[in-house]
Amino acid sequence: MDITIKFYGETKSKADLLVAASFQGEKTPPAALRTVDSAAFELAKAAIQKKRFSGKEGEQFSSYDGSLKVANELVLLGLGKKNGWSREKLRKRIAGVLSYAKCQDLKTVYILVESFLGGPIRTDEAAEIVPETLDRADYRFDKYLSKKDDNPKREVKQIALLYSKKSQKNSLEKALRCARIVADAVNFTRHLINEPANVMPPRQLAAQAREIARQGKFRCQILGPAEIKKHKMGGIIAVSQGSHEPPQLIILEYGTAHKKAGTICLVGKGVTFDTGGISIKPSRDMEKMKYDMSGAAAVIGILKAASRLKLPLHIIGIAPCVENMPGGGAQRPGDIIKMYNGKSVEVINTDAEGRLILADALAYAERFKPKALIDMATLTGACAVTFADKAIGLMGNDHALIERIRKAGETTGERCWELPLWDEYFEIIKGHHSDIMNAGSGYGGTITAAMFLKEFVTSKSWAHLDIAGTAWVDSNKPYNTRGATGVGVRIILEFLRHWKS
Repeated sequence: MDITIKFYGETKSKADLLVAASFQGEKTPPAALRTVDSAAFELAKAAIQKKRFSGKEGEQFSSYDGSLKVANELVLLGLGKKNGWSREKLRKRIAGVLSYAKCQDLKTVYILVESFLGGPIRTDEAAEIVPETLDRADYRFDKYLSKKDDNPKREVKQIALLYSKKSQKNSLEKALRCARIVADAVNFTRHLINEPANVMPPRQLAAQAREIARQGKFRCQILGPAEIKKHKMGGIIAVSQGSHEPPQLIILEYGTAHKKAGTICLVGKGVTFDTGGISIKPSRDMEKMKYDMSGAAAVIGILKAASRLKLPLHIIGIAPCVENMPGGGAQRPGDIIKMYNGKSVEVINTDAEGRLILADALAYAERFKPKALIDMATLTGACAVTFADKAIGLMGNDHALIERIRKAGETTGERCWELPLWDEYFEIIKGHHSDIMNAGSGYGGTITAAMFLKEFVTSKSWAHLDIAGTAWVDSNKPYNTRGATGVGVRIILEFLRHWKS
């Protein structure tokens, strides 16, 4: 899908669809519509005056009038009250535009972007939100359908985003480029996660990371079983030993020229399939456990985008990748293992495996002396029970870092809610025969999982994102088709892009 910037007066070729928007209570259509197409303005004005359109949220007025000059069809969207307008509502309306165009099998679309401005939405924000949302909404995972004709993909060929001020051309084109890079990283991440576990085991995920590093011209190191054992990463070894698939520790390094400014470490959980191990999961929904490597995939996607955006930062991405299987060599409940940092852990539940591999990866990340250490993981079902698919569980030991991530989430729509890490919570996982247990009573599960990770962090600036409820959706949403969402990529990229400020 081609997305371009055009200015008023440059709409010489007639499109299939012209889209504009209006807030509730406005007596006339947006003035910009008159400039673009006076006939469209008069049609929209008549609809408002005759009370066929009021601008209520979700309302839509359509006209195929032959007097239209720049398009065959006009669609006027109702945005609701201006004081209730938000970035997330903009995303949903723009995704709806693409859905409508596809359903009508339209190939070319003009979007009057400035008619969507209002409330907190400025031109610079809309210039990124609109194209990014279009690309994300256009994503579809259908590579394994043998008969694609039974489920045809109607494609919009070209979308032109219309603006008034040519003086903004450079900034608008830069915003478009950045937005498409971010969306591409999200969709790439979704693709990695959506692949079935037989196609995307640890070695293949590592191969994907290596290829992304080659394309982006940054460093990639893969530690295999021998190196992992040499480093005495007991958590990664224990979780992987029930599977025929060998563990991999992916280490990506971007921006070595910016080392002096400090290092940001990103760590992502990469369980490419999670049966639960000996503490096996119920069969219902187990197929979704291919999504348990969403954190690792997000880290790879973030590094991909960072290299293309040329962020002036030194970023380390670490992804411990394993399969958690109940094979003959699998770890058992009651096993005591020694971790990379020397602490001992009693395995109470083999299905609490993510924290074991993350603990080794976090402890390993400390060797880079990070200014900020951030991990992402589909870590606990308790987080999904608490927040459903509406929020990321956010915890850590640095309020300033947590607040910066939270604000980035407000901007991107990947909202976070902070949970406490009070010392008293450690008592729930304090070991009887070891330093720590990998599971407690079941109460406060999201918090106790983070408390476990905290035992392997020495950095004074650490944040943990539990993305368990937000990593996938079970049905089609406005800009997320069923499957992986790529959560984590946009929020962390937003955080990184404003790191120095």
